[in-house]
Amino acid sequence: MGYPQGYDPYAAQGYAQPGYAPDPYAQPYGATPYAEYGYGAPAYGPYPPGYGQQPRAGGGTAITAAVISLLVSLVALGGIGIGAAVLLGTEATSAADESTRSAVTIALAIGAVPSLLWLLGSILLFRRKTAGRVILILLSTLALLGTWIPAVLTMSRTSSDQIGGTIGGAIIMSAIPLLILTLAAASSTGRWIRAGRAPAYPYY
Repeated sequence: MGYPQGYDPYAAQGYAQPGYAPDPYAQPYGATPYAEYGYGAPAYGPYPPGYGQQPRAGGGTAITAAVISLLVSLVALGGIGIGAAVLLGTEATSAADESTRSAVTIALAIGAVPSLLWLLGSILLFRRKTAGRVILILLSTLALLGTWIPAVLTMSRTSSDQIGGTIGGAIIMSAIPLLILTLAAASSTGRWIRAGRAPAYPYY
């Protein structure tokens, strides 16, 4: 049912139109409810840069170990190549020479195996592979054992005057394998390898 414009149905019935009290908690539009307490409203913005991400792992120890191992393998392979060239460039003149040539050939072939493993381990470590780290740790450990076991046996059979020279030679020979072992086994090397397998997208 419609009413004429301006007609008040409540006035015709003898009572006033009901009113509604103002809301005591109402705030003007755009007002900050926290302003009366002296501080602003809390801001809910995006997470700060880097939130939820792991600290970036440095590859200094891993790369250094890989570079040293690469140089060791290249030097060793170069020496084996020179020895093989000299061996093939000469001819045996007697049975003794032929036997010596055979022994040297076998020694060069055996020496080429760890040299190639040094090369393989360095390449894999450059590619952030755990296998490269394991290979370098094993080779370094074997090199240290191969240096110090003969040195200890030699010292047990020599006089006290020659022990110092034996120890000094063993220290010099084991310096590079010990350095590679320390760098490859460092925790930062493991973190750097694991960081290479982390997802490329950021965490949210």
